[in-house]
Amino acid sequence: MDNLNLNSDETIIKKTQIVIITGVRHEAVLTSRRLILIENETGRIHEDISFSEIDQAIPGVNKLREPIITLVVNSPGGEKRTIELIFIHFIGDKNIVELEKCLSILKEHNVLIGGISLATIRALLTKVDRKNKGTLLDEEQVSRPAVPEWIVFGSLNTKKQSLEEEPPELKPLHTLAIIFLIFVVMIAGISIVGQTMQEKTQTDPYNMTASTVKSGVTISPSPVPTPTPARQVTPVPTESPPRIIIPPVGVWVRVQYPGNFSGYMGARGRNIDVSGSGIQWYQLPVVDPTLDGIIAKLDGSSDKMVVETYKDGTLISRKSTKSPYGSIDLHGAGSEDLTNDVETNVVPITPVPIPENLAIEDYLPKITIPTTGVWVRVYYPGSFSGSIGGRGISTPIKSTGDQLYEIPANVGMVEGTIEKDDKSGGKLVTEVYKDGALISRMETMKPLGLIDVHVPV
Repeated sequence: MDNLNLNSDETIIKKTQIVIITGVRHEAVLTSRRLILIENETGRIHEDISFSEIDQAIPGVNKLREPIITLVVNSPGGEKRTIELIFIHFIGDKNIVELEKCLSILKEHNVLIGGISLATIRALLTKVDRKNKGTLLDEEQVSRPAVPEWIVFGSLNTKKQSLEEEPPELKPLHTLAIIFLIFVVMIAGISIVGQTMQEKTQTDPYNMTASTVKSGVTISPSPVPTPTPARQVTPVPTESPPRIIIPPVGVWVRVQYPGNFSGYMGARGRNIDVSGSGIQWYQLPVVDPTLDGIIAKLDGSSDKMVVETYKDGTLISRKSTKSPYGSIDLHGAGSEDLTNDVETNVVPITPVPIPENLAIEDYLPKITIPTTGVWVRVYYPGSFSGSIGGRGISTPIKSTGDQLYEIPANVGMVEGTIEKDDKSGGKLVTEVYKDGALISRMETMKPLGLIDVHVPV
């Protein structure tokens, strides 16, 4: 990497993961004064832009469903040019977290932020791998999780259209078999129709002759009385509300909204994208109805969107929202969520302060740290989530209480982010150990607080 030529009062605030610019991999470095884009292969500085030259930063989504930031930059000659930064996919939602951090730094340096909201981007793109692994493998490969087959009932009204598949080429034998089958069906149809017509002719009394001769005796048929036409009475249909047929077996999710919605849902780290309008049914191939996902309204309407979860024909959860562009979080759906109408408005939680004079050693439970290897300890009484790893390989984590994660010893640098999932004032503590010795400790008491881990080992 070329010398960045930092000024004496200039510091590096953030180094991003790999981003794509016009098809080339780059690393974005944000300092206290400027944005520097460096080519990964050559280490050459591709762009050196002062924050004052950036007119606007616009977050969005490209055609490949990847989060992007479009920078509008003022050139020295007065013209405006654009630079598109593509944040490629990593395990979990690390690319979206990187995008949010970059936007936050640009906003702090008076760069105008436009485009769609970050909540909408998360609702459309987040595919969280919920595999709560406590150990990272040295040769772990980053890959997208396999997605099971999902059964969808209802008419879809979605903006996404699948590509048309070319019909398979028919072999000559297949063509002859199809022609022969059509011929057999035609012969059978003609035979059935002829037999039906013959039976009708034999049993129709109106086709009889005026007289029948048998044994020389002429028999005149008695006149057939003229039938009196019956009066037709058309019944008046009675209106009844539409009946909802609940599947009797399995775990099902029902989404009802008159407008368009989009998001994802799944269980145990196996998620799919969902979108549509009206009433849609989705079957989950799991036994435990503990779900994960988010469903968001794609318009500013105040109409109610309802998401219900059923297990073996029984309603176990119902959530709804009337907020414009509102979203429903499916995480932790269970019997405690079952009410007539649960709105997903956020209720503020009063922070519970921790005494400042309480020593950290007294706050943390006593545990035994392994005497060999690199380990990361995370402790928080509530729920926390994030990712941890090294050498560009990270594993998403989501847990509570006291957890210990092993890191490969040759990573050189332990990197990741750990954040609180609630607004309590409890203390979140992250420690890094090497061969049983504590080399780093970080903590935060802020509601929804976040700890950024960058520790050499």
